Amino acid sequence: MIRLMALAMLLSALPVLAMAADFAVVKGGRLNLRQYASTSSKSLGLYDTGTWVQILARGYNGFSQVKTLDGRQGYMSETYLNFGSSSSGATVKYANGGYVNLRSGPSLDYPVLMRVTSGTVITIVNDSYEWNYIAVNVNGSTVYGYMHDSLIEKGSTSSATVTTRYGGKVNVRSGPSTAYKSVGSLPTGTRVTVMLKGNGWAQITGGGLRGFMSTSYLSGSGGGGSTSYTTAYVNNPRSTQVLNLRELPSQTSRSIGQYRNGTQVKVVSYGSTWCEVYVGTRHGYMMTQYLSFNGSYLPPTYPQNTPIYVTPAPTATPPLIEYITPRPQQSTGPAAGTQGTLAVSAGSGSTMINMYAESTLTTVKATYAAGQQITILQYDPSVCMIMVGTEVGYVSTWNVNY
Repeated sequence: MIRLMALAMLLSALPVLAMAADFAVVKGGRLNLRQYASTSSKSLGLYDTGTWVQILARGYNGFSQVKTLDGRQGYMSETYLNFGSSSSGATVKYANGGYVNLRSGPSLDYPVLMRVTSGTVITIVNDSYEWNYIAVNVNGSTVYGYMHDSLIEKGSTSSATVTTRYGGKVNVRSGPSTAYKSVGSLPTGTRVTVMLKGNGWAQITGGGLRGFMSTSYLSGSGGGGSTSYTTAYVNNPRSTQVLNLRELPSQTSRSIGQYRNGTQVKVVSYGSTWCEVYVGTRHGYMMTQYLSFNGSYLPPTYPQNTPIYVTPAPTATPPLIEYITPRPQQSTGPAAGTQGTLAVSAGSGSTMINMYAESTLTTVKATYAAGQQITILQYDPSVCMIMVGTEVGYVSTWNVNY
């Protein structure tokens, strides 16, 4: 028994071996490569911020055993190494504990595959501007689909788009150099998540691959946080014609919409031939030469004896979230989804109405002014379940107008 305890103590003191092809990036100035895991040890060289190093093992009293790309081996202080985001995992977020819809495509136009409970851990397969292609584990099986970006809690990563001059494919490699083997390739237009950036290379995940890609083929991979966009307008030189929104960056790809001059689009990735865009909630690609970025465009014209293509007016779309868990039983009164306002009950000396966290009207969750727009989720002669924005709670039925 004593021998086993001694062995356990010995093992706990050993460094943790890094997994294959685990890398980090030097940060905070020029960093010494030490012969041993000590600041007093001999320096084998100095390496600038942004330098990639391969991690061989971690946990040597604050040092990692590393191998540099120029072939040297030694130890570096972990204080000055950026290990990046170790996972493409994320969490479904919705403050009121409701279900979030997983859709078959990247917009509200696509049907719901399933509903995912708030707090569920998911894997981001492909990051995007508004929609993410994700994987959800359900009873041992993996279900793939799209979820709106606003409903996902992500780690410290950023997004980028694979971009080439002639629309080809780019190698994803097992390490941050062309000396490392290719693990696959991604076509122009593929949206990826950047886990870590260093000199000339980025560690990425997307399109079903995880590895390293030269930053010269990644657009919009600047700092972390949300992806920015540029406003553009459809500007066909023939004002009688329409511009196709393509499913993929190819003229042979399926058209998922046709838009006349003056249609406003959000450009989330710019290329010399194709731009990745959103038109409303629809995601796709438009040819760059038919977009105007300075706010001017030829007014559309509608010639006689030719079909008129009109961008459909916005229609009511299903919500991103199923708000109630479980869906409440409806009693007599207005149907679920009825719009209304908050009102001061007769005899009250206040112009503010409390919304409570439970139907017993015990814990105040929020307070709103009379006239606040609401959605009635469940009606009861005494208490109503309502939604204000994305907040769900309960108020006295006396405070509800519909």
